[in-house]
Parts: sequence; structure tokens; C-alpha cells
Amino acid sequence: MKICFILPEYKENTDSHFYHLYEFLQEISKKIDLFLIVEKSDTEEINLGNHVYIQKHKFLPFRFLESFWLILKARRLGCKIFYTHYAYNGAVNAAVICKLFGGKSYYWNCAMNWLFKQKRVSGLGYRLSLKLSDFLVTGTETMKQSYVDHYKLNPEKIKVMPNWINLDRFKNSQPKAGPSRAEKLTNILFVHWLSKRKGADMLVSIVKHFIADFKSAVPDFKLQVIGDGPYKEELENEIKMQKLEKFIELIGPVSNKYIIDYYKKADIFLMPSMEEGFPRVLLEAMAMGVPYVASDVGGVRDISPEIAGRFLVRFGDTEMFAHKLEALISDKKTYKEFQKEEMENVKQYDLKKIADKFIGILSESTN
Repeated sequence: MKICFILPEYKENTDSHFYHLYEFLQEISKKIDLFLIVEKSDTEEINLGNHVYIQKHKFLPFRFLESFWLILKARRLGCKIFYTHYAYNGAVNAAVICKLFGGKSYYWNCAMNWLFKQKRVSGLGYRLSLKLSDFLVTGTETMKQSYVDHYKLNPEKIKVMPNWINLDRFKNSQPKAGPSRAEKLTNILFVHWLSKRKGADMLVSIVKHFIADFKSAVPDFKLQVIGDGPYKEELENEIKMQKLEKFIELIGPVSNKYIIDYYKKADIFLMPSMEEGFPRVLLEAMAMGVPYVASDVGGVRDISPEIAGRFLVRFGDTEMFAHKLEALISDKKTYKEFQKEEMENVKQYDLKKIADKFIGILSESTN
């Protein structure tokens, strides 16, 4: 089986979820032939495993046309299955070429875009991708139903495939015993794009509630914020105005290669997002044995162990976020149960298992 995989970007030291994709492509290239189209890259050499052919967009003003010719080239070289990760240009062109010359097009998307007004061009590309592709691939059953409800898609044309994590890389044989009142510092970790969409505007309010209501129960704590984005400057100003420099540390973007070091130091993970599909940061937290308090949005509940349901919060309820953080810090037994359940739960999302599932889903098109 030969697959054309269309990737929006390749940055070797990316701080985004794309690093997980690079590992995934290395894994599946051991079993199938790949023709890889990378739309943007910061390097001339891309090593993602055996049987991977690289074509990169170079002329940005003509990206749509170049995308068409690259995908057509892949079709002429024998690719009959096209899988696009988020990229609108690639998804639309792959769908059109498959309709003209045969083949099947798959489009991955797992985000609550119906909540936001998109720019005219990108919004059109997104809707065409959903409409023209033979199959939409998304992360959970809840997300599948949401696409059916909001875009009137045929459920038979939607495939569910979970995200994955390389458990050989994200492993913690001796996770932290958890915060205790005897410890000097409780570490709370936030890793995400700094935008309102990902709850960056909630952080100061959550910390203020935590200090006002529960500071006596916690000798000392710090929220480490990792990431970059449009809300960064405003968040910096909020922290200064509220005099919270002691409690909130802005670290900036960290390459996913090195993010594990921060999870190792973390006691609790915080994710107050407005929207999520299948957040990889929760897979990372689970793999590292870091219990979390997160927004109950998108597919978050689908991927969480049962105990985590007690710590999923309605988006925007900053006081409840603070309350749930305190509950995890103060209840040692629950903390340990959370660790045990999440480290067992995350095993089903191991990279090798999902790679096999991916190949199985695409193999259905060849039967």
C-alpha cells in the first residue's frame, strides 16, 4: 500500500503537537510506502524513516496550484490513498484529484471550529475539505457526533482514530508521589498555545481564586506556563498588574523534544481550554503520571480515565478550577488513584497500536 500523506509543516524543534506526527510517520513508514508532501519546512533535509519521498512547497503565492501538481504527481506514481492532516489546500486538491483520477481522500480534523468565525478564505477551504473528502477522520465518538450535528455530515463518512503518544519516549517509571503540605513547592503546569481559545486568559483568574480561597492549605505553589501565542503580551501585563510574578512563571515555547523535563517536575497539569478535540497535552500528562484539571469540552471526557471525570470543569468557571486544584493537592489517596488510572488508560494510545489502527482504516479503501 502506498499512501500520500500531506503535512502542513515540518519544524524539527517544534513546540507543537506536530512532533508526535513526525514520530508517527517514522513508525508507519516501516510498514507502508509514503509519498510525503510538506507544505512548509525550516530545513532542506527531512528524515522521517524509510520509503518517504519529500516534496516541499516553495512558492507561497502559488501554494494551492503547487499543491495540486504535487498531489497529481503522487497519484501518477501509484498513490491511491491520500491523507491530509488539517491542511485545507492539500485536502481540497486531494479530493478533487481522487474524483478525477480515482482513489480515496481522507481529511483529519479534530477541533471545535464551529465555535469561531473563520477568515473568509480559510473558512471556505475548511468547509470544502469537509464536503469534498471521501472521509473525515477525527479523534473520538463525541467529536464525530459533533461534526454530524454542526456540518450535517454523513456519519458513515466519518472515521474515528485516536491520537497517539510514543510511550517509549514519554515514560516515567517513578512518577512523583504528589504534593504534600510538607513540601516547599507545588508545581502546576500549563502547556499550550497562548490564546483565549486555549484558556490563557483564564490563568490569572484561576490563580487569584486559588490564593484567595486555598492558600492556607498550600504552603507554596507556582504555575509554570509553557507556550507562545497572541495572548502572551496581555498575560504578561495581567501578571504584573495583579503582582503575581511569584506565583506565575512564563517560560515561553519549549521544543516537544524537551518538554518531558517539565512534566517530571509537575505535580498537577492545568488545561482550561475553551475548545479541544483530542488534546495531546493530556496524553503527555497521563503518560508522565501527572493528574490534571481540565475543561470538559470536545473529546476530553472520552479520552480520560473514570477518576478524571471528577476534575473536569465547565469552561470559564475559574473558581471551580481553583477548587479542583486544591482538591487534588489536599487528597493524597485520590491523587495516587488518579495516577494509577491515567497511566493505565494511556496505554491504549501507544504509538505502535495507533499506527496499526491507522493502516487498518486506510486498508479498508483497498478492499
